[in-house]
Amino acid sequence: MVGEMTNRPMARFVVAGLRSNLDEVMHRLVALNAIDIIDFDGEDGDGLDLGSPREDHEDIAKQLTTYRSVSNWINPERPTSKAVESKVREWISGSLGDAVTDVASKIERIEDLTSLINSSKERVQSLEDFTALDVDLDLLDGYRSATALIGRISGKGSVNSSLKEAGVEGFVASAKTDNGNLCLVVVRNEDADSASKALDSLGFTAVQPPSGEGSPSSELTVENKNLETLENEKINLEKALEDWSTSHGPKFLCGLELLERDFVESTAPTRIAVSKHAFVIDGWVVADRVEEVQASIGSHCSHIHVDTDVAPKHHGLHGHDDHHDSPSPPIAFGDHGLSKPMELLTDAVGRSDYGKIDPTVFMLFTYPLFFGLMLGDMLYGLMTLGLGGLVYMKTKDSGNELGILGAKLLSYIGISTILFGYIYGEFAGFEILPHWHCEAALHAAGGSYGSGCHWVFTDGVPSWASSLSIMYPSGGEFSNHHNLFEANLPMGVVLAFPFHRVTGNLTDLILLTIYLGVVHLMIAFVLGAIDEIRHGHGWSGALFGKVSWMLVLGGGFFFSYAYLILQGNPSAEYEALLLDLQTGGAVAAAIGVALIIVHLTHENVPLPVALLLGPIEAIGMLPTTLSYVRLFAVGIVGVKIAEAGNGLLYPMIVEGFSSGSFLVAIIALIGWFSVQIFAWVLGVFSPNIHAARLHFVEWMRQFYTASGRAFAPLGGRSQFVEVDSGQQ
Repeated sequence: MVGEMTNRPMARFVVAGLRSNLDEVMHRLVALNAIDIIDFDGEDGDGLDLGSPREDHEDIAKQLTTYRSVSNWINPERPTSKAVESKVREWISGSLGDAVTDVASKIERIEDLTSLINSSKERVQSLEDFTALDVDLDLLDGYRSATALIGRISGKGSVNSSLKEAGVEGFVASAKTDNGNLCLVVVRNEDADSASKALDSLGFTAVQPPSGEGSPSSELTVENKNLETLENEKINLEKALEDWSTSHGPKFLCGLELLERDFVESTAPTRIAVSKHAFVIDGWVVADRVEEVQASIGSHCSHIHVDTDVAPKHHGLHGHDDHHDSPSPPIAFGDHGLSKPMELLTDAVGRSDYGKIDPTVFMLFTYPLFFGLMLGDMLYGLMTLGLGGLVYMKTKDSGNELGILGAKLLSYIGISTILFGYIYGEFAGFEILPHWHCEAALHAAGGSYGSGCHWVFTDGVPSWASSLSIMYPSGGEFSNHHNLFEANLPMGVVLAFPFHRVTGNLTDLILLTIYLGVVHLMIAFVLGAIDEIRHGHGWSGALFGKVSWMLVLGGGFFFSYAYLILQGNPSAEYEALLLDLQTGGAVAAAIGVALIIVHLTHENVPLPVALLLGPIEAIGMLPTTLSYVRLFAVGIVGVKIAEAGNGLLYPMIVEGFSSGSFLVAIIALIGWFSVQIFAWVLGVFSPNIHAARLHFVEWMRQFYTASGRAFAPLGGRSQFVEVDSGQQ
């Protein structure tokens, strides 16, 4: 239900046959979407060469380019059911093909119109400026004995005064426009340099005048009509695109998918080996689909060889892969079930080695756990869950699998955040549960229920927030005056409900995060040891490579625990137990360090260096474990941000509305909402980053090697077209 913990078994699949059957074989393999081809490199081919594209691949490429271009302009509805391949081909060669050609011409015209409209708008703007200048367009240039200087003035000085100071006479016209002061200066050719220098002192920038003749206002009227015509034409064409998308959209998506598959099929021969009369296809197939592929292409191939023994084999502590010359099988995820959204996290690191344990299933439990521990607020959990629902609604009909998985991942962490918010008793940064409070004198005297003690909510908690305590048994007023239950487990572990992480259980939370880190890392070493035994270097690899670290981690943990507790005043019996625990932990850690040193020497590290590196690497386990304290720290920071907003702004809201200072109240309300949104956004990003770090850096590096390649079968997932795969 939660998913498989290893990747799917693969088989090496080699087929050969007559070249005349290659097109049919390729068509069936693409339709099956089952084989990941190993590209032929052309070396040691014994007369074999790389194949060439199918003869019609250029026509398919041109047609596909047109379809892709159209797809960027339309938003078609998805087909309600799959169409048969033969029917889609009829559409492409008939009505759909003509419709795509027609809409492509409309799109091309829209692109031209967009360029023309932009040019027209620029001309309109220029004409509006020169209309204010009130000089006919044909007077702006074309002089033989005079020079016209046209531009904008950024300075505050007078053009006439500057020309007069330079001893230049000429015609000057100027006007204020939305884009600055525009001026026209016409002087004799011999005075052009002096006039130019005078204008430069005023911040003169030359501009190109609009083309045309006569009054700028007349040209402006004509150009506005031209712009209106162009925009109306574009609007009509865009409306035609919408109508086209409605009437042809589902068929278009079918045609596009089939052409994409045809293009892959037509170019696939360039990846395989061929001779004059034969072909050879080498690739990988998921083992449970071998019979299906054989049944489809068997009658068109003269030879089919299947090898299911493809897992790398090792010998001894540091044996070597006896298939080192063979390509490693690609990695296909197993059926992950509920844990499928966690594939996004696994793929962010990379696929594992073939046959190794897949961490995806484990992250279904630990990733939401870590996220919820950090964010832990019911309101923020509801908001995260709502975001997941919004993403899902936007992507469910688009076929975007990444979007759907992302929406489900958001839902998982949102539910976890709601759950921990309920455990913590937090909503929007408010602590919504009441506390048992006694007067100081009564408390010192051991005051009990009904003797002056009473239940109170934390100062500043609004009634709408405190009313949520109804979700708890007895409205949060528990018989032991603190928690509904509290379990004091060995080694100082305290589990309680509610768990007041900011007040009473703060120290307990810190301790729990450290213990959680130890358990999480220990799981990593156990998984690594299993992988070493199953697909690595056997029992010796597990002992020296993983058990050694388990001894260091476990021994170091118990030694540290015993040492710290012994600094207090434990009972005589407990002290004896702690001393035994301290001794045992030290011995276990020492054995682990010794195994690490042996491991390093087998990695060709000189013994003196190994003796130095072994203890250093063992000590490095301490910061790795303590890194899990971020589960406490990040959460507390988020709470304090929301708490600061609540304490500073919410009282202003209440006071403002009650005293009639509505402006202050509204501003404070906007500020309070802004703080809540900020706290939530930070709460979504920061815990995700830290949860990902704990998994990717601290946990997965202990057992996971992301050197695998994702299984990429030829073709693509059929969404809209039911392609004939040759199956009976």
